[in-house]
Amino acid sequence: MGSRNGAVTEIRQAQRRMATAGGRHIGDIVGWNTERINVSREDARKLLAPEQFNHLIVDMDPATALSRAAGEVKRPANILVRPFSRPNVDTPASFGVYIQNNIDGEKGDNVVCGARCRIDPSTSRIVSLPPEGGAGLEAALAHAENIAAQANHLVTHCETRDISNVLVAIVKSLSGVPIRNRGGLYLLPPQSCGTWKRLKPALEELRVEALTIEMHDAPDNLALAKSAAQSALEADISELLKDLERATTEGMRQDAVTRRVEFCNELLAKAELYRGVLAGISDKIATKVRDVQEKFQRQLAGGGGGPSFDIPIVED
Repeated sequence: MGSRNGAVTEIRQAQRRMATAGGRHIGDIVGWNTERINVSREDARKLLAPEQFNHLIVDMDPATALSRAAGEVKRPANILVRPFSRPNVDTPASFGVYIQNNIDGEKGDNVVCGARCRIDPSTSRIVSLPPEGGAGLEAALAHAENIAAQANHLVTHCETRDISNVLVAIVKSLSGVPIRNRGGLYLLPPQSCGTWKRLKPALEELRVEALTIEMHDAPDNLALAKSAAQSALEADISELLKDLERATTEGMRQDAVTRRVEFCNELLAKAELYRGVLAGISDKIATKVRDVQEKFQRQLAGGGGGPSFDIPIVED
C-alpha cells in the first residue's frame, strides 16, 4: 500500500503545481483503500447523514443474511451447507449442515444432515438447531452455530463488502464515471468534488482511506477525463437502446418505461456536468439521449417508436 500511496502523493503534487500555474480544475479522480470494516448499520447511517447518504445503508433481511453467511463462513472440507429444497412453510429460509463421510471405493460418500440453520418465525433471528426430529452431530452443530452468529451479525452490521458497495453508490450519485474498466478509480465533475471532500472524516471513521487527486486541464488530463465521461455516457445510452428495442418488440411495463424516461433526464444532467471536458460532443450526446427519451415517451403514449442505432457519437 505504501508504494501506491507514494504514487498518489506524487500525482497530487504535480497537480498542485499545475493549479499554481493557473490550470483550470476539471474534476477529481477519487478512489479508496479499506481496512477490515465492521460497523453497526446505525452508526454508519449517522456518519453519512450530514451529506444525506444515510439512506444507502440499507437494512439486511434475515433471509439474505442467512444465505450470505452460509456461503461466507469458512467450513471444514467434510462439511456441506445447502438450502433445504422443501423447507417448512413457517420460515423464510433454512439451510441444512451436512457431514460428508468418505467411503472407500465408488459406492458414493455418505452424506448425513447433522444440523440446520433457520429463521425463527417468532423472533426473526437466525438460530442453529439439530435436524428436525433427529439428533445433531457435534461438528455440524458447531458450524451451524457459526453461521447463525455471522448471519445475525450481518443483520445489524456492515462489513467491508457492504461499505464498498455503498462507496460505489455514493460515487454514482455524485455523477462519477469510472476511469478503469473494472472500477476502482472514478472521475467526479467539479460540482461534486466538495461533497466527496466533506465526506472524508466520516469515511475515515468507517476505516476507509479516501483517495483524491485534483485534475487540471493539461492535455493528457483533458483526454483522460473526456474518454472516461464519454465512455460512461455511451455505455448508458447503449443500455437504453437495448431496453428500447425490448420495449418495442416484447413490450415493457409502464412504470419501467417511466423509469427509463427519468433516467434520460439524469443522463442529460450528467452530460451537462461534464460539458467542460467533452469538447464539442456534449451537445451530440444530449441529442442522442433526447432521441431515445422521445421514443420511450412514445411508448408511454402508445405510439411505438423503434430504436435508432445509427447516430454514432464522434467528433467532427
